[in-house]
Amino acid sequence: MLKGLKITHFNPSPTWITLSLLCFLSIAVLNPLQAQEPQIRKNNDGETLIVYPDGSWQYYSDYLSGKKERNPADMATYPIFEGTIEPLDGNIKVTEDDLYKIAERRSQLADEAAKIAQLRWEKAQEARAQVEKELQQVLSTGQATQEVIAQLNMRLKAATRAEQESQIEAQDAHRESNRADMLIEKGGFVDAYKAEQKKRMESQASRRDAYKARSYDQALPLTDNYVGINQQDLILNPPTAPCGVAFEGMDSKSGNYRKDLDQQFLFSHTDDRLRVYLKDKEYLRCEGYFSANGGYRYLMLEFTFAYPNAREAYGFIEKGSILTIMMLNGDYVNLRSGVMDRGSYDTETELLTYRVHYPIDRSQMNYLKNSEVDAIRVFWSSGFEEYEVFQLDFFSNQLRCID
Repeated sequence: MLKGLKITHFNPSPTWITLSLLCFLSIAVLNPLQAQEPQIRKNNDGETLIVYPDGSWQYYSDYLSGKKERNPADMATYPIFEGTIEPLDGNIKVTEDDLYKIAERRSQLADEAAKIAQLRWEKAQEARAQVEKELQQVLSTGQATQEVIAQLNMRLKAATRAEQESQIEAQDAHRESNRADMLIEKGGFVDAYKAEQKKRMESQASRRDAYKARSYDQALPLTDNYVGINQQDLILNPPTAPCGVAFEGMDSKSGNYRKDLDQQFLFSHTDDRLRVYLKDKEYLRCEGYFSANGGYRYLMLEFTFAYPNAREAYGFIEKGSILTIMMLNGDYVNLRSGVMDRGSYDTETELLTYRVHYPIDRSQMNYLKNSEVDAIRVFWSSGFEEYEVFQLDFFSNQLRCID
């Protein structure tokens, strides 16, 4: 034993332990990076990485396999998000992982649009080359009439213009695809989401202002367009739509009385990146109806995609996933799916369809019956997406008929 060295045994008191713990927590609060979780990012090669607050990283596959080795921080930085993300209606928490899934889905859609645009450009090049070849063949014979040559020149001019337009579309699509990829790689998708949410709130406020203005118009004196003893205005108060019933009788599975209303259009949506390529088709179309089975009521929704690769981008709808119905007055109703659906693809129609039912209680039905819907938020496995509703009286008409 060394001389002069006094060894004592330290028995920490409860007070000392408390003070030490407070000091540790203070350090964690003052240095939030230490308390942050690792985040998912992608590099230039499209590989998924796990990035830690100190800048070190490892491949996602290594992370899943439990490997501890990390690569040191280098010039290719992948920023960790610092800040807060506002919850959705109903205090539904939005995490960075949710926004990452949405960004990844949008990146897939942008990549798909770029591939389609590139293919269209290549076909336009082939078409222009074919017309040029025909023109050269006609000119080489020396026997073509001026009318034939003029027609071929017109075709060549049109084919050249189509090629130039498709080239511009392809270049724009590739730029958008690169921008979407960079949002994932550099972690800018959170800020992009916040900017989009701000625009959405402004658009929603504009629609609500229009709704309030329309409500004021309904209080104006009646026009000459009225009928009946009480002089009901047919423009401001149109007659109620007739109830269409698709099925009413004994349910073969449950043995209960069942009533299904006619399916009606609810909304449609086409991603801006794909709109130019789908021509007159809508990328997503949603129809629905209400069903009564015994003492239960259900909102039955059918989501149909006119593009088979939509499953790769959107994934599936999980059982218990949220459907938020947002009103023009700012209120909302949250429903949860009663079944998981991965979508079914029809090879003949080339349509991908998801069919989901959402149980709904009496109080929610009564509220929706007397409200007008503004938008619907659907939670896919790849993240949520909001859709503006065009059939504003869908719920009021259907719920009036299901009782």
